[in-house]
Amino acid sequence: MSQRRILFVAEPFAFPSGGIAVIYQHAATLARHGFRASVALSNRPEVDFYGADAPLTLHGGELRTEPGDIWVIPEGFSSYVEALRPAPVRKLMFCQNQYYVPFPAQSGAGAAELGVDGFIASSAAVQHFFADVYGMTDVPLIPCAVDPERFAPAPQKKLQVACMPRKLADDAAFIQATFWRMHPRHADVPWLAIQGGTQEQAAAALGESAVFLSLSHKESFGLPPLEAMAAGCLVAGFHGDGGREYMNSANGWWAETGDWRACVHGLATALDLCKADAAASAPVRQAMAETVARYSPARMEEALLRFWRAELQQR
Repeated sequence: MSQRRILFVAEPFAFPSGGIAVIYQHAATLARHGFRASVALSNRPEVDFYGADAPLTLHGGELRTEPGDIWVIPEGFSSYVEALRPAPVRKLMFCQNQYYVPFPAQSGAGAAELGVDGFIASSAAVQHFFADVYGMTDVPLIPCAVDPERFAPAPQKKLQVACMPRKLADDAAFIQATFWRMHPRHADVPWLAIQGGTQEQAAAALGESAVFLSLSHKESFGLPPLEAMAAGCLVAGFHGDGGREYMNSANGWWAETGDWRACVHGLATALDLCKADAAASAPVRQAMAETVARYSPARMEEALLRFWRAELQQR
């Protein structure tokens, strides 16, 4: 196994982030397979939101490089690109959201314009972005994954609507208020806001909830609705653009950005099915299960290992 370091740049944010969770997941998976991979942080986070066993490289704000290093930098982390620009290391942008890609004042050719040597995509939407905007049709994809052991239905579901309102807090409040007025038969159903906790706590909350409101917004993929499906929630709400990769009319009730009516009516339909007998929701649950199965950890791991084994052969 190559001894070249693979350093995944991240920040010790004081709130949980799906993108950072994926970075930890990649570093931990590579480390288990003998790669010299770690998550590069300025300091150790106060809260371990992800419960991952990824090795950490704590740099204290001073990026120390070694010959042969490969630094993997998220989109939007321009300060790290600039800090590493003079270093003789390979830099790859791991893009998990095309909406956060920085556009310099002067345009150039793809990777050179953005100060990196290449790209890795996490979704079809990211691949399409680089093809449409930069004409790059060969950006490798390492797909998202949901752990079915972590995100699983609880033995007993509660008739409640769960949501993650961080990105669209005002929309969440508006949808909830209009929902209660337009569908008073569900006025006694409680709502649960999932925010600020660990991934284990989020998984437990999804596992015990019957329905999930998707508040996806400007996403390249949008993991929470898929995690909710894995946890046995019926899902309704916004596709957030990138969610269209896996969302369809069979596995949920999806709305265009800003279409609050579709969200409200979709939630009502989902709750109606939850209150009916199990046979009523069986087709939706089957479609959900088939969708989640396409994003298995095994599929992600196979793509991750294939990419990095090929990458490490390059100099």
